[in-house]
Amino acid sequence: MNKIIFLLGIHNHQPVGNFESVLDYAYEKSYKPFIDLLFQYPEIKFSLHCSGILWDYFMSKHKEYIEIVKEMVSRGQLELISGGYYEPILSSIPQNDRIGQIKMMNDFLNRQFGVEPKGLWLTERVWEQSVVKDIVDSGLQYTLVDDYHFFSAGLPKQELTGYYVTDEEGRVLYVFPISQTLRYYIPFKPVNEVIQLFKKIFDEHKQQIVSLTMGDDGEKFGLWPKTHEHVYKNGWLKNFLEKIKENSNWLSTVTFSEFLQLQPPKGRIYLPTSSYFEMGEWTLPQPTQELFEEIIKNLDSIPKKEIISQFLRGGYWKNFFAKYDESNNMHKKMLYVSQKVHKAKIGSSANNKLTGLPDEIINLYKSQCNCAYWHGIFGGLYLPHLRNAIYEHLIKAEKSLYKKDKIELIDFDKDGRIEVVLENKNFVVHLKPSYGGCATEIDLKNYDHNLCSVLTRRREAYHKRLIEFEKNNMANHIDPSKIKTIHDLVLTKEPNLSQYLFYDWYTRYSFLDHFLHKDTKYENFYKSQYGEQGNFTIEPYNLDKVDKKNFCVTFSRRGIVWVDSSAIEINIQKSFYISDKIRCEYNIENLSNFKVDLWFLTELNFMLPRPSQDLIGELVTDRWFSSWYDSFNNKKFDVIISVPQKTIFWIFPIETISLSEGGFERTYQGVCIAVSFKFSITHKEKFFTKVELEIK
Repeated sequence: MNKIIFLLGIHNHQPVGNFESVLDYAYEKSYKPFIDLLFQYPEIKFSLHCSGILWDYFMSKHKEYIEIVKEMVSRGQLELISGGYYEPILSSIPQNDRIGQIKMMNDFLNRQFGVEPKGLWLTERVWEQSVVKDIVDSGLQYTLVDDYHFFSAGLPKQELTGYYVTDEEGRVLYVFPISQTLRYYIPFKPVNEVIQLFKKIFDEHKQQIVSLTMGDDGEKFGLWPKTHEHVYKNGWLKNFLEKIKENSNWLSTVTFSEFLQLQPPKGRIYLPTSSYFEMGEWTLPQPTQELFEEIIKNLDSIPKKEIISQFLRGGYWKNFFAKYDESNNMHKKMLYVSQKVHKAKIGSSANNKLTGLPDEIINLYKSQCNCAYWHGIFGGLYLPHLRNAIYEHLIKAEKSLYKKDKIELIDFDKDGRIEVVLENKNFVVHLKPSYGGCATEIDLKNYDHNLCSVLTRRREAYHKRLIEFEKNNMANHIDPSKIKTIHDLVLTKEPNLSQYLFYDWYTRYSFLDHFLHKDTKYENFYKSQYGEQGNFTIEPYNLDKVDKKNFCVTFSRRGIVWVDSSAIEINIQKSFYISDKIRCEYNIENLSNFKVDLWFLTELNFMLPRPSQDLIGELVTDRWFSSWYDSFNNKKFDVIISVPQKTIFWIFPIETISLSEGGFERTYQGVCIAVSFKFSITHKEKFFTKVELEIK
């Protein structure tokens, strides 16, 4: 018997914190038309995974989707696949949270649809062998990963059909290889070409039943650029389903669980730690990523490219924590809060009525949603509303456990050096003595907001592509009728974006200390194109004193400031006081034998609304003001920054040029409030000032 079995898995997901208007648009353009069309073809079977974020949305706003899914499940057309409820990267979260999130999804699917799921959607197909045990211990039998995982393990491409068995600590898990070729063909190639691909494989496997797996984002069926018209209005999907019906004598569909009953595994496999091929590229450091892209581009000209590509690998997903400090800070905050939540004795009075889980657990799980922790072809980390949502849920979970004021000295970000965490009823403040004695996080408990959730302007590998695109005026040569995969499409949301490409030489934390040359202009500082005269900004400070009585921490650093051609020895003592306000006091002492003129600047980078045009630029004042309004949570607060005397404030937006599914875009990441002081001090003389932050 010769037959091709097409295993179709659809994965639908939207991030925690995404705008409801985006979910509404995705429902209209992708989720609803897809399920409606498949409903008309009961003989075509497939498997579906929706993240818990979407299940919550459907339950709240679109019960009709739930009812359609119920009907398709009851008639045996549709298998529902489990996963971590809020779509975490399983290997990046603690083991008890992995199992907890999977069981939360299992319970939901059982409660709403009456099914006991057998399979797991592995978020971003990030594989570590250690997750096998937790998947199986959660009651599941199989998962899907890319054929690239198998290819990297040494299997030839012709063997990447069916499914394989793996094990860990005696637990057995079945693993299906997702065909990259099918992912790139469906729905971007003409239907006849897809059927011809199936036919080619059919002809190559005489007297065999061969399965091919396509597991991919449901958003590619209507939400990705240009796909709604292509898939539905132009009839690609309907035509594809009709062709499957027409060729049912040799091409059929079953669910993954059904296929497990049809055939045994092809063999045993132990997969290397990896994700899909593109992810390995995105996680590389920028210079290495550019080299990697160059190799891929030239691969066609290399003899035996198939053999070489089998051993060509990028980086591993967790290296996003090394590539982006902001991602690492969120991740380590999540681990920190997870540990606190699980250690606490949480009562049942605040349990979620639907799930029976404590609100602290629900907020923790929501904070583990993967999207804001990384960046590739999608906006991810570069989208401030996604970062804000992660911190919102972390702060909600953490503040509910508050009992008394405390100061902790811990290696919070796991870099081998001590950080200081101060918590009172108003704030949680993270200070990093090893990096300029700065503040890396300022949580406003009353508003569930991290003021320091700001992204640094970094050079990205795709910036080179943007510059070439604009230089060659390539926009005039794009054929708008040609449908490309999201990996190949080049779009820009506004012209001349490359003019906004500025790169920071340090991470944009707060209370960073600078000494400026007397000729430094506002524009130089804004573009990060100026000469730093001191060695204080990112250099280590000493932790001198922890005063628990006054809730104060004092740092100091003895360093150098270049004045003209002289190296002047300077000592800075900075003290943070936390109460109902946050105050940073500076004592700057001249240790040289000369009188010197200095220009000192302390830099604050805050996630606040974009300042109005009349507040951007150079201001001479003793007070700066901004308001934050969170329309989703209906919370408003004012931020007031004050100093003892009138001085120079430089205010400017921090904007990045990043890549998302919609193309290259300029994104507001926060506001820089740079407060500077010009003064003269003689030998052993000290200059004193302070910067006070008040939230009302």
